[in-house]
Amino acid sequence: MRTIPDAASIATIHWLEKTLGRKVGASTGTNLYGVLQLASEMKKRGETGSIVTLLCDSGERYLDTYYNHEWINNNIGDLHPYLDKLETFEATGELA
Repeated sequence: MRTIPDAASIATIHWLEKTLGRKVGASTGTNLYGVLQLASEMKKRGETGSIVTLLCDSGERYLDTYYNHEWINNNIGDLHPYLDKLETFEATGELA
């Protein structure tokens, strides 16, 4: 069990949209951020293996919230620290 900050979950759905070209919901962002943490930890320990997760939900119903920059600024806050971590993961395989 992991605690994933709301800003990390929402940043992850935006990163995933850019990567996959499809919107997903916050539960998918939460799952994926945790998976990326686990993958990063495994890499640091020199471990190999498979990790499986699901795209839980479509993001279409969140257009007025999680995909609305004004709503995010007012309710979640700055996503940039987590977006930077996701970009680092994409480049290095480590979630700094």
